[in-house]
Amino acid sequence: MLGHFGGSNYAYKPSGIITYSSGPWGGARAAIAIRPLLSELGCIPVSKLCGFPSVADIFTEDGKPKDPEHRMLKQLPGLLDQLEWWAVACAEQRAKSGTP
Repeated sequence: MLGHFGGSNYAYKPSGIITYSSGPWGGARAAIAIRPLLSELGCIPVSKLCGFPSVADIFTEDGKPKDPEHRMLKQLPGLLDQLEWWAVACAEQRAKSGTP
């Protein structure tokens, strides 16, 4: 399965894991399962996860938050901050010395 994705396309690039589900766990098990796959592809997953349980209670059908202050949305800025930090760091390092 890993050969299908072409690992070099993802190597040395950061990633963030965002999951959702209609149930109470928000895709947490899927997030835990995909982390090793991302690492095998050479893609660096940031440490913060973002999961949205009972997604229909949080977002409208067109993807907008029903309540912008919903507590589950508060985890998103931390993940995006980490993702941006790693993206900048990786880009600067690639520009400086390339990839191994």
